[in-house]
Amino acid sequence: MNPIMLATDGSPTAEEATKIAIELAAALDAPLLVVSCWEVPHQAVAFGYAPMVPDLDRIGKEEAEEVAERAAERARGAGAAAMALVRRGDPGRELCAIAEERDVRLIVVGSHGWGALRRLAFGSVSTAVLHHARQPVLVVPETTVAAETNGCLREAARSAR
Repeated sequence: MNPIMLATDGSPTAEEATKIAIELAAALDAPLLVVSCWEVPHQAVAFGYAPMVPDLDRIGKEEAEEVAERAAERARGAGAAAMALVRRGDPGRELCAIAEERDVRLIVVGSHGWGALRRLAFGSVSTAVLHHARQPVLVVPETTVAAETNGCLREAARSAR
């Protein structure tokens, strides 16, 4: 059976996506593939006698492994079959590639709920996945963003009456 893929970085915004992905995997009796990606945007360089910057690549990999395994353990605790996978590279690109390689049925990813300006400045993994994945994508907003959106929808519904 094709797995559901959860993309997580362990952040608070990924927490809601993790909950929903675990619920979906359990409800559909589908395996959960938990994926975390890391990227070192530039090589560390030391000048003169300055101390070397810690091995950022190793630290990034260890953190990604910990995040993915922690989410996979939560899924197993909820009765879903789960596997953790980490990969180095641009998260949006790597998540789409993994989804294609593993023939996933759905990608679940969290969203910060940032506006266009912040997305432009910092990038958006969920936007990249949404626009480039060939599989269905469920973008889960952060809880506070979802609550604000629900409030706006309720207000719009009242106004429409």
